[in-house]
Amino acid sequence: MNNGQIYQALCTLGDNVKLKLNIDTNSVLNKLQEFNDYWVPYNQKKDTVNNRYGLPLTSHTGALDDTMHLNSFGYAKRNLDIELTENNFNKYTPAMERLTEIKEIVDLFPEIGRVHILRIGKGGFFPPHRDFPQLEPDYIRLSCVFGKAKQENYCLLYDGKPFYHDPGYFYFNNYQKDHSLFSFSDHVYVIILTVKLNEDTYHKIIKHSMSE
Repeated sequence: MNNGQIYQALCTLGDNVKLKLNIDTNSVLNKLQEFNDYWVPYNQKKDTVNNRYGLPLTSHTGALDDTMHLNSFGYAKRNLDIELTENNFNKYTPAMERLTEIKEIVDLFPEIGRVHILRIGKGGFFPPHRDFPQLEPDYIRLSCVFGKAKQENYCLLYDGKPFYHDPGYFYFNNYQKDHSLFSFSDHVYVIILTVKLNEDTYHKIIKHSMSE
């Protein structure tokens, strides 16, 4: 099957598929305190005012201060004439090695792209957008929310309707559909795991889907 067919097959499972892949959120929050000095503004050069920060779990060099990928690839191409791809940013940082709960899940997928944690503060938002809107996407995203990511604290609008992840669980989300996020509170966290799309990825998502 080509990637377009694989993606369509995944989407037949549902737009937001809960997986049997979860983390101990309290443990992750405790360990994150060791990296308080490494959070950087997310898409700083694109959005001048936005209370959101990123912590790289993978980077180009494996260094925590290698944060180019926390600005958009589109920005790099338009403004710096640098062509970036997901597989430029797949080396584990010390934060990944320390956050063993997350690393165990990332290790299930040998071909990955960018992996990072977003910390969204009060008033932080992601405007409406679509991820990988190609006919045959090379990558997909799995995501997991935790911290204060509860209904009273934030809102994810997915295809025009509110959707809330079960905190601590990874999901396959069809992020080719329009989605946006707004936080009413500090300390809303989202793990973004970018995975290469192929038949192996498809079978692993099937294996770990809650519908088994």
